[in-house]
Amino acid sequence: MTNESQALAEAHFAQAAEGFEHSPISKQLAALSDQVFALLQLNKNQRWLDFGAGTGALSVPLAEHVGQVTALDTSAAMLAKLIDKNVPNITALEQDIFNGLSECYEGVISSMALHHVADIAGLLSCMHQCLGENGQLALVDLYSEDGSFHGDNAAKGVVHLGFDPQQLLELAAAAGFKDLSYREIFNIKHKNGRSYPLFVLLGRA
Repeated sequence: MTNESQALAEAHFAQAAEGFEHSPISKQLAALSDQVFALLQLNKNQRWLDFGAGTGALSVPLAEHVGQVTALDTSAAMLAKLIDKNVPNITALEQDIFNGLSECYEGVISSMALHHVADIAGLLSCMHQCLGENGQLALVDLYSEDGSFHGDNAAKGVVHLGFDPQQLLELAAAAGFKDLSYREIFNIKHKNGRSYPLFVLLGRA
């Protein structure tokens, strides 16, 4: 992402943070967590990283199932909304994952954040490096679409118009992940009248 597009994305998320959880799409995505968690092995001894955590749509429900959640995001405004929720076992971390993480986790999860990251191969490598042996991976995003989901993609920091999950799986394998699979998990009903399917990619370090 160029400096200009990064600045546009930061401005977008700063402005969007206030009403983010009340948007029709965010309300639909709130139902996603249970479906994803059912595919994972979760326990109270685990530490998980939520990449692109935003206001905590995944971090908050995940915190009920695991010991500790690190909510990672580059948007201070989004994380401020999460911090206001005062969930004791969630740590908000305003940082770029490419700068390196000091902790090791039992799992990495993400929802609707990958399409904002230009270097997907590098991102997957970073995720693999911060996972312990057999650490779990769960990534949710859009199937390839025509750009109509976000509309003004550049202003919203969108650098991928969804993904071909098979290609994403191959990148994950190259990063060192194993036991990889993907499946359609959700459909978002958009205000434009269309329905956009989401997939979840699962794997282990």
